[in-house]
Amino acid sequence: METRAFQPNYTKATASANGTLQASVTVAASTSAAASGQLGLTSTNGPCQIQIANTTTAWAYVNFGQFGAVTAATVAAGYPVGPGAVVVVSVDSEVSGASVILAAGATSGNVIFSRGEGL
Repeated sequence: METRAFQPNYTKATASANGTLQASVTVAASTSAAASGQLGLTSTNGPCQIQIANTTTAWAYVNFGQFGAVTAATVAAGYPVGPGAVVVVSVDSEVSGASVILAAGATSGNVIFSRGEGL
């Protein structure tokens, strides 16, 4: 596997539109599980990495799945992301949604998801 910097998905320019980065998805996280909006799309041959930026001061726990049908994240079984941390995870190409919950006693804050490729 080649190691390279994380590259967010980019929509190429066309004759009628400028190119642009694919939008990140921000989840307002709290101690109750919250579902994301639809994450940027990919193809079965496209980038299957998602960068998770936990902007809170608490541990965040994440679960992935298909948008609209993601099992709610739990502290016991979610993927942990440390306070203030940014991590890149590889996911199956069918992943199009996420769920986030913060550790007990935490205050609310944002967790941001960006689809792309690289580490």
